[in-house]
Amino acid sequence: MKGYRVFTLSLALLSGFFILTLHLSSQWADKLIIYPAGRDLPRFQSSDEEEEDSAQEGQEETEEEEESPRPSRKEKGTAQRIRHENGTLDARYNFINFNRDRLTISFSITEKDYRTYLAGYGYSETELSNLTQWRNATRQKEWAKAVAKGGEAAGKEALTAVEWEYKVRLNELFRSRGLELLPGNIIICDIPAIVKRNIPFLKPMALAFQKISEARGYGPEETVGAALSMAQTALRYKIPPMIEGSLHTGGLLPPGRALLSGWGDCDTKTALVASILGNWSGMRLVGISVPDHYLMAIRRIPAKGDLFVRYDGLEYVLIEPAGPAWLEPGAVGTATSALLQGSEGYKIEPFF
Repeated sequence: MKGYRVFTLSLALLSGFFILTLHLSSQWADKLIIYPAGRDLPRFQSSDEEEEDSAQEGQEETEEEEESPRPSRKEKGTAQRIRHENGTLDARYNFINFNRDRLTISFSITEKDYRTYLAGYGYSETELSNLTQWRNATRQKEWAKAVAKGGEAAGKEALTAVEWEYKVRLNELFRSRGLELLPGNIIICDIPAIVKRNIPFLKPMALAFQKISEARGYGPEETVGAALSMAQTALRYKIPPMIEGSLHTGGLLPPGRALLSGWGDCDTKTALVASILGNWSGMRLVGISVPDHYLMAIRRIPAKGDLFVRYDGLEYVLIEPAGPAWLEPGAVGTATSALLQGSEGYKIEPFF
């Protein structure tokens, strides 16, 4: 789903990789960064499905215990097992990378930690209503106090101060939930902020990919490819609902939930891949927002035929995590290519 996932508040609330050579490779060889202890307008698109059939081979059954979307056509060479037992959630994925190696990777978290994690995303109408009630009650209280002391002019100043505090609290609420409030009471999912928040959370996944890379002798390109191919093919493509019960999600699953649910859409999978790759100290990534779609790009010198964008004078090679197409870095679906060249263009959002 496109990064500018917009929904409106009601009324007032409302040449070659090798050119990087020894320097960049040495950065990748370093160990991972050590971190200290409403109303929606959905926009979505997967990469082209027809490209997948010629790119993948083999097929395995999927074994799952949590519900995940199951399209009629299964991705080939993949399997996922998601379990919830003994107070722990565990997800295991089997998939084929671009080397055509069969890989397996797992992620787990305690139920308690998972509940804490999920509480950091989305908002409810009750929370907005409570904030409005605070605003109205405080306006009356501060107006009366100020007028009693300094007249109507002082009252107006007091109301201005209350409005300022209300906006601060409203912005902080959305910011704390991975959202951003724009002028005009427009809310968007803040994907760069979500990525930054999830880098330390997904460090275990990055360590697991690093372990695989060390065991198989992968370089930086193969490591990126492993994370990318997992997101494209092992996680199902499905658009998250904009509202779940009383929770406004913004139409995006946070990366940890995507892993433990087995599915996601374009911006969900992009945030997942970026959050994993962001654990390497030399990594430079940007988000790419186009109409109805979201993808990303990685800083490296483009190889012949790679699609790329320029940001701050440097080339960033395009990566499309959405799936189900099996697309290496530098390749995107034909529909995505058309969007990138369309009249509306694209927006680059640096992740870090």
